[in-house]
Amino acid sequence: MTARTTVLIVLPLALAVAGCGGARSDDVAVVADSVTAARSAGQVADRQPAELVLPLDEYAFSEAEDEVLAAAAEAAVRDCFEARGFDAADADPLPFGSAGGAAADAVDAADAADKHERRYAVADPEVAARHGYHPPDTTDVRQEFYESHTEAELTALVGTQDGADDGCLHEADEVTAVGNEATLREGELLVSEVQADAWHGAMADPRVQDAFAAWSACMAAAGYRYDAPMEANDDPAWWSTDVAGADEIATAVADVACKDSTGLIAVWSAVEAEYQSELIAQNQDGFDAYRALLDDQVAHARAAAR
Repeated sequence: MTARTTVLIVLPLALAVAGCGGARSDDVAVVADSVTAARSAGQVADRQPAELVLPLDEYAFSEAEDEVLAAAAEAAVRDCFEARGFDAADADPLPFGSAGGAAADAVDAADAADKHERRYAVADPEVAARHGYHPPDTTDVRQEFYESHTEAELTALVGTQDGADDGCLHEADEVTAVGNEATLREGELLVSEVQADAWHGAMADPRVQDAFAAWSACMAAAGYRYDAPMEANDDPAWWSTDVAGADEIATAVADVACKDSTGLIAVWSAVEAEYQSELIAQNQDGFDAYRALLDDQVAHARAAAR
């Protein structure tokens, strides 16, 4: 995961009403060799994605840290808003908060506790039965923010339309800022690169490929032809509408059942964790420096909130 920035950058007024993006998803009997591989590759437990803990999680804000950052940012914005003659309560809804999941991938709007919920596409049978591969929550906080405020309030919060940093939302940046922005950006890039390299390494790993083959055979037995889970998730047939149709839901339900019966996610997540651990170890100094900056950021926000 990249470092989760507490404040969502607000778009210029002209671009306020941005559309919501789609999300993605994938699943029936696993071979013993794949299960053994999962247990040997990092000892990631047989958990649902929302419960997974991956090595890179150490280099992202925890849920508790997100809450500290969000509280400090919200307080700073409300204080500024009130100082400009408005009722502090009228600043709500603000276009940011705990960003635990990912605003990161911009695909899965999950909260901090569920940051890996859609990592391997849809994995919850109830979610699949209701939403197929579509994300359960398509709320656009930016659109809600702009639609809930008057022009005068938006000018105070966002700033003038010439791009000047004179809006109260920029106060949130101040209370969550760190001294060495360049090093922070380097750390974010490092995390992003390791995230991508580990993901692609795991996808190409023979253990994961074997698990995909078992999943694909399961799907074929259920009447669906996909070589890998993300093919099912990314099927263009699903993404021409904002909500799932009957065919999409049926496919997603079979997908989740096949993931469960083949043990796909246990294998996939274990192998990905192994790749993450190896890449972190190869760049440990950079990761340590980055984690120290995240700690400084939280400490700065905590002090500002006192």
